[in-house]
Amino acid sequence: VSLCCLCSALFWACAPVSACACACASPSPSPRLPLRLGISLHCQKLAMVTMEVERTDGFSPTLSRDLDELQYSRLIYTLGREAAERLCRSRVLIVGCRGLGAEVAKNLVLSGIGGIGLADDGVVSIADLGSHFLLRECDVGRNRAISTAESLKELNPLVDVAVISVSSLEVSVRNYQLLIATSGTLLDLMHLNRLCRLAGVMFIATQSRGLFSYVFVDLGELFWVTDETGAPATTVLVAGITQDYPATVTVVEEQRHGLEDGDEVIFKGIKGMEELNRPEPYRVSVTGTHTFTIPEDTRQFDRYLSGGYFHKVKPMKALHFLPLEAALHTPEFSANDSSNSYHQFQLHAAFRAIDEFERLRKSGSIVIDGSPFKEGDIKRIVALAREIWQASMFENGEMDLRDGNVRGCEDTESDRAPRTERETFKQNGNTEMRTSEGNGLWDGGTADSIHDNENVSGDLGAFNIGNTQKDSDLDATRGLDKLDSTTVSEDLEKVERFNEQVVEVLGQAAHTELCPLVVIIGGIAAQEVIKAVGKVFMPLHQWLYFDAIECAPTRLVSMADKRPVESRYDLQIALFGNEFQQKLNSLQWLVIGAGGIGCEVLKNLVLMGVGCYPNGSITLTDMDFVAKPNLTDQLLYRADDIGRKKTTTAGRALRRINPMAQIHALQEKFDVETESIFDSSFFQSISGVLSAVDTASSRLYIDMRCVTYRRPMIDGGRHGAMGSVQVFVPFQSEMYASTHDPPENKESPICTLRNFPYTSEHTVRWAVEMFESLFKQRPDDVNSYLSSRDFQESIRKANPSSRLPILETLRDALLRHRPLSFESCVHWARLQFEDLFSNCIKQLHYNFPEGMITTAGTPFWSGTKRIPTALEFDTSDSLHMDFIVATANLQATVYGLKGYQDRAHFFDILQNMEVPIFQPKEGVKIALTDNELRNVGQQKASEEDTAAAEACETILRELPTPATLAGYRLCPINFEKDDEHSFHTEFVLSAANLRARNYGIPASNTLQARLVGGRVIPSIVTSTAVVAGLMCLELYKIIQNKALNFFRHSYFNLALPFFSRAEPIKAIIHKVNRSQHGLLLWTLWDKFEMDCVGMSLQTFLVDFKKRHGLDVTMISYGKSLLFAEFLVKKKLQERMPLTFLELISSVGKVTIPPTETKVMLSISCTDAYDNDVEVPDVIAQVR
Repeated sequence: VSLCCLCSALFWACAPVSACACACASPSPSPRLPLRLGISLHCQKLAMVTMEVERTDGFSPTLSRDLDELQYSRLIYTLGREAAERLCRSRVLIVGCRGLGAEVAKNLVLSGIGGIGLADDGVVSIADLGSHFLLRECDVGRNRAISTAESLKELNPLVDVAVISVSSLEVSVRNYQLLIATSGTLLDLMHLNRLCRLAGVMFIATQSRGLFSYVFVDLGELFWVTDETGAPATTVLVAGITQDYPATVTVVEEQRHGLEDGDEVIFKGIKGMEELNRPEPYRVSVTGTHTFTIPEDTRQFDRYLSGGYFHKVKPMKALHFLPLEAALHTPEFSANDSSNSYHQFQLHAAFRAIDEFERLRKSGSIVIDGSPFKEGDIKRIVALAREIWQASMFENGEMDLRDGNVRGCEDTESDRAPRTERETFKQNGNTEMRTSEGNGLWDGGTADSIHDNENVSGDLGAFNIGNTQKDSDLDATRGLDKLDSTTVSEDLEKVERFNEQVVEVLGQAAHTELCPLVVIIGGIAAQEVIKAVGKVFMPLHQWLYFDAIECAPTRLVSMADKRPVESRYDLQIALFGNEFQQKLNSLQWLVIGAGGIGCEVLKNLVLMGVGCYPNGSITLTDMDFVAKPNLTDQLLYRADDIGRKKTTTAGRALRRINPMAQIHALQEKFDVETESIFDSSFFQSISGVLSAVDTASSRLYIDMRCVTYRRPMIDGGRHGAMGSVQVFVPFQSEMYASTHDPPENKESPICTLRNFPYTSEHTVRWAVEMFESLFKQRPDDVNSYLSSRDFQESIRKANPSSRLPILETLRDALLRHRPLSFESCVHWARLQFEDLFSNCIKQLHYNFPEGMITTAGTPFWSGTKRIPTALEFDTSDSLHMDFIVATANLQATVYGLKGYQDRAHFFDILQNMEVPIFQPKEGVKIALTDNELRNVGQQKASEEDTAAAEACETILRELPTPATLAGYRLCPINFEKDDEHSFHTEFVLSAANLRARNYGIPASNTLQARLVGGRVIPSIVTSTAVVAGLMCLELYKIIQNKALNFFRHSYFNLALPFFSRAEPIKAIIHKVNRSQHGLLLWTLWDKFEMDCVGMSLQTFLVDFKKRHGLDVTMISYGKSLLFAEFLVKKKLQERMPLTFLELISSVGKVTIPPTETKVMLSISCTDAYDNDVEVPDVIAQVR
């Protein structure tokens, strides 16, 4: 160590607290523990670190920052408001700032953490740039924490970022709620864990070595989870309550209560038994899916009349955690599958073995800089891992894996945690405090066959954040030194197979950090941090191991090919070899979508080097623009980018991460409309597609195109804390369309929305429909009438009952309510209020009066049909005025008038306005179901055409002709859920809540209006990152041409947590008997390819039979039937001489783009036995 580094160490270890004026100058500091954390800071960085510590290590006692509801709307939707606010007020200390530390920090900063501290005295190496997206080449040689902090501040300027020296951790740790260590030996981690326990600070450790990683969680002796799911409380409608003891509550038929015995509920809005509308909850006993009882004597209460709802009270749950020193020897894995538990424990033993080997070599921890273990080192690590495995399995002769926990792995008395603590924990483990139940697993982590990698040699490095060791610490990690091998050998037959290959692969790449792995484990670890400080979701208890051994090379990679080449890809080369890296650099892939998953995937690709040679490329397409809510989970965008194109903005950001990135940014939607851009030539130029879209319809289209051109597709999706990754491999797997995803949005019946809503979601959906009708469809119809003769003709040709509503809208917009001033807009808004929230309700009462009995003898207004109340307009009611202000301003926007917000101006206008008195209409039919609604429309078309025709003619005579309004146009408005200044959300929220008042439904807030109205998908950057990392793991396998059993579909829910991986479904092989060419075997990926340039249809039929031994009976292009045996003879004679281009143009009325050289034809054939058979499509070269 240089003299300047020693001076630096002495400064941090010995300087008085006042020297740095930091917040650690507590009046009553905790006892100072022995300093164990080494220093390797370059002297030229000392002043910078000192400055940073002086500025940022002195956090104020509380962080106070308002949560920007729009920016964090998706996060609030996922976590809940309270958890998001706790996160905003929290401080987290991150020890270790390599790739894994950077990923954890990035996830927390984007999620709006109040403040983070960074501790890492190492310097940036060129190899760090392969997994650390926050570093640049100019940072090489600088302090890693400082360089990381500078870039983190750009991600979210509102987050307080601190840089502290490792030597000051002991006094700084108590300024944080949680410490997460991303590097260090087990001795260092146990020391940090003890520091945290003494200071009352929660602790998480995580590490990534090559294709293997883990997370360990210790949230203290007692930790309370306030919300296990983070989901908003569901409102359930009450249908009836008995006068009894206990009272039986029945919910409406359309809902299930979803309760369990012991759950607690709170009632609101009950009519009749108002005594139940109390703030205190009732504990329930479930008696059926729609019924439960409450311990309340309602015999003296008034009879239940109607209405009311309840919501479930979310219970708090207490959890207990062991410290690392105890949990190391009695590990509890987050797994509920015993087969996977053995694999998890083997990884646990392997990580311990590497750490033990480093201790025995007295070299501390290895440096993650490309220096591998030698061949002899790996053999010793394997032996150590086996000894640890056997010792833990058999010292007490049993291994209980029913819940993923290892039993009977006691160490000697000097090594074990205090008996009272261990017994207490085990006792708690059998009560409701136990958390392994319900936790998930990563299953299928080990591939069926992995070839042994060639052992590599090299010197051990010398990374060490702990340079002193206590005897008790050494004993705590030893354990295996006291192993009686004779005892083990006698019980060897009881051991599940010990897979030495797993340990070998871990040892060979233990010095590396791979981008996809650090992204995955960084997302999981950051989610655990959020759970801890937000007290939402169920934490890991206590170990989770994740590996991707199925990505390991399936062929031997030479030592020479693995040698570092002084590049940013050296850590990846150390595992896969330089030849593999060159393949990555030369790849050409298409990424569809530049949202949350797209940004993470793109960042990973350029870190991995994908398409970063001149002959490689990444084509990116997305038609969206950057919006404010994107800033919380789309890391390539900054506040200054709001309103800019996503693709070009992302391209610039990616080139900053890796200047060699070859990004082709397109602002195009990938659909039928752009097939001239993404044509056959384009697909021939790319190697595969990464799909980062958010709708099933988009995935289906991408899937179809990939299958057509036989390109692999890796698809990722997420919803809140849940995520999934699916991979589809040409000629091996089924396609995406072979699976059946659940519907994205459950649509409510139209009649429910229009007349009988009973949930807040119904009222918001209705409000959005009103917005679209008044401010989008109405102006569109007017503009079409004024500019399109086709529209005018379609109106005249339609049946009178269908065109009458359109004509009435045109008359109102162009004659009766065409505003010439803002005052007219206010008048129109007032009339809209009366019509929507008073007159319509009164008409509903007229058709279905209170007390009405159905033909079945039951009250009409019962169940989900809640009798509404008409509203009386009141200028002193702020909600009423919110609606008027929003509606009037939107109307002004449509007509190009200046708007106003001064409410005094509105009061003056409304005071002198007269509103027509409502008169109920006779003969109005209100449908009760959607089927009835369709029947009503058909009846109108047949019974009322005469009257409607006369009304249509009258309106047509009144309407101004388009010629008299030449050039006049309205401005249609598209609903923008994230618009803060144009009254979009204000209209939806006020309209929804007025509707809610009509029907006695709980009111919505602004966030609900945005999320439900805009059909927003809840998101959080942690799950987004995990999805992107898993997608890139599948890319590794595609490049290596691995067999299908190596690929994985992955599904997870970080909230539970639950993790599952499974092999993709194998493509079905179809068989067709042919008379001359033998049996035809084909999958959905196979295609007949034929050169049809200038070829007539007749020649094609003859040539196809000659080549493939099948008679073609039908040919179609899209929806156009080009040929069929059953067509009339004249048509067949006309078509036989035509080429496919001519057939498609004349029959299908489709013009093939001049750039397209191939077309896809669907054919039907008969086999050798004259049976109709299904056969592959034909790719016909036509130019």
